[in-house]
Amino acid sequence: VLHTFPSSYEVPGVAGASITYNTDGTLVDGATKEFQRHIIHMQLPSDVRLTILRWNNYVDFRLSMRNTGGIDGACGNFNGSPSDDSTELVFQRDGARVRQEDLLFSHRTDVRLTDTVQKLLDICPAEQLQKAKAECQQEMSDALGPQVPEIQLKSCYLDVCFGSNE
Repeated sequence: VLHTFPSSYEVPGVAGASITYNTDGTLVDGATKEFQRHIIHMQLPSDVRLTILRWNNYVDFRLSMRNTGGIDGACGNFNGSPSDDSTELVFQRDGARVRQEDLLFSHRTDVRLTDTVQKLLDICPAEQLQKAKAECQQEMSDALGPQVPEIQLKSCYLDVCFGSNE
């Protein structure tokens, strides 16, 4: 819909829904401040706002919305208390990955680990890595079945080794 930069689009028939593509916005990660910004702003019904920061090899995003209750996921449970939003507690509540029957899309995407991610795994403390291997094998098997691809496990290891906010 947005073919030029910058540009904007009002969604017909949806009051207050719009998409804007420009350089305006607060960065999610300060390390990206030297790069040219390409930011998509989506204003959606029910005061939901999605900001997508497009980079050469990944995206950052920010989702803002009112608490409607019953929300839980990788970023926490939206109860205003960061004390129960650690990776370990999220895994306990929701599992390590979305179960096949709960997927919104028809298939899972392939996960690829960059050299940087592999280097992070290489420096994960041995005790923490062993904990990650045990937790991830159990959680991933529950979600995906007994034959969990190694790449999926390594992605989970990264979450356990470095995703905790304690």
